[in-house]
Amino acid sequence: MDCSETRRRIEADIDGELDLVRHLELAAHRQECPECARLDETLRARRAALREALPRFSAPSQLRGKVLAALRAEGMGGAAPAAPMRPAWVIWPNWNLVGVAASIAMALFVGYSWGQARARGNLLLDEAISDHIRSLQFNHLSDVVSADQHTVKPWFAGKLDFAPPVVDLASSGFPLAGGRLEHLAGRPAAALVFRRRQHAINLFIWPAGADPVSDRQAELNGYHARSWCHGGFNFLAVSEISAAELGQFAEIFQAAN
Repeated sequence: MDCSETRRRIEADIDGELDLVRHLELAAHRQECPECARLDETLRARRAALREALPRFSAPSQLRGKVLAALRAEGMGGAAPAAPMRPAWVIWPNWNLVGVAASIAMALFVGYSWGQARARGNLLLDEAISDHIRSLQFNHLSDVVSADQHTVKPWFAGKLDFAPPVVDLASSGFPLAGGRLEHLAGRPAAALVFRRRQHAINLFIWPAGADPVSDRQAELNGYHARSWCHGGFNFLAVSEISAAELGQFAEIFQAAN
C-alpha cells in the first residue's frame, strides 16, 4: 500500500469503515511511514477537537413536552372530535401565536446555523495555525524547495486533484521558498511557503466547491491567519508576521492572480 492510497483511506479507517484486511494493511504502513502516521494522529486529534468544540443545543423542556403531546395525539387513532365553532375574534389571536412561534423557530434555526458556521470557521483557522506550527517544529516546511514557480507548480501535478495557483512575490518582499502537501478542512490541500525576512508564511490552498471560506483574519498565541476565497479556491495564510503585513501579502497575492 503506497502513501497516496493510505491517505485516501485514513479517514475511512478512523470512521471504522474499513474491513479487517484493509485496516491491518493500513496499520502496517503507518508503522513504516512517519508521514502517514503523523497524518493519522493529526486527523484523529482534529476529530476529537471537533466533537469537543462544536456547540450542542438542547430543546427546552416545554418544547419537548409539546412535541411528545403532539406525537401521542397522532398515535391515538380514530377521528378527533369536531372542535366547536369559535368566534373569529378568538381564532385570530391563535393565528397570531402560531405566526410568532414560527418566527421564533426560524430565528432559532438561523442562529443555530450561524453558530455552527462560526464554529467551523474558528476550527479551520485553529487547524491551519496548528499545521503551521507543526511544519516549523518538525522542520518540514517544504517537500519541494525552490524559489522558481515553474518548478513548484509542476511538482503538485498528479499529487492533488487540482492545480494550485503558484506565483513568486519576491519583487514585493515575499519570495517563494517551496511547497508541500497538506491536509486541511477534511481534504488534501497545497501549502505554498513564502518568506518575509526570517519568517515563514504558509499559504494553504484547496478548491472552494460548495464551502467557500469567508474573508477574515484571526490571531492565536502570536500567530496570525488570513482567509479569503478567489477564483474557485480557498486560501488561508498563516505566519508570525504582523496582521498588517499578512494582510498586505494577501492583497499582493490576489493581485498577482
